[in-house]
Amino acid sequence: MIVVLLMGAGCACAAASSTHHARERRLERVAARDVPAAASDLARSIRAGATLPVALREIAPTLRGSLRNEVHTAVALLDRGHPLDSVLAKWGRSSRIVGTDLLVAACRFSIGPSSSSAHSRSLDRALDGVATALLDRVEVADEVRALAAQARTSAMVLVALPPAGAALFSVLDPGFLSVLFGTTLGRVCLLVGSSLDAAGAWASRAMVRRVLG
Repeated sequence: MIVVLLMGAGCACAAASSTHHARERRLERVAARDVPAAASDLARSIRAGATLPVALREIAPTLRGSLRNEVHTAVALLDRGHPLDSVLAKWGRSSRIVGTDLLVAACRFSIGPSSSSAHSRSLDRALDGVATALLDRVEVADEVRALAAQARTSAMVLVALPPAGAALFSVLDPGFLSVLFGTTLGRVCLLVGSSLDAAGAWASRAMVRRVLG
């Protein structure tokens, strides 16, 4: 009884941990979708004449989730008098959002004569380029997830075919099950088929998980 309870508790903990990690990955994907728009908004503010710190303050309220928190943290450090370059470097190191590294790299490009109009034009072009690249990355990731979902569905169908076929044969020929379970050759075929089916299911799942990261 105690062993059963311990196994149940272990399964519950594993399920909770898996759910937590899945939720974190989903939130990170949502935040990654917001990075291209944030880069475009920064470029728009820069073109309007704002400096990078001012542009960061302007876009902070328009963001959401993890990206909003990270930008608010960066703005708070700037308000406390921290140098812009060190704030950007810290943001780049601490962020877990995909694409933030490119955004921060483009922003650090602004360290220098920010009053120069030519430099501002270069910065907004760099931010536009980052936005385009990240948007392409998001679209590719969406396509990969869609293809992975199709592969997962196909794998489930293929894994379900052998037992479904066995059930169908047992209906068409009542003697099929007696041969399958009642003879040595039948049991060997059942063992080998079940092992290959399980191995195929594991391999398909591993490949899909590897693609999705």
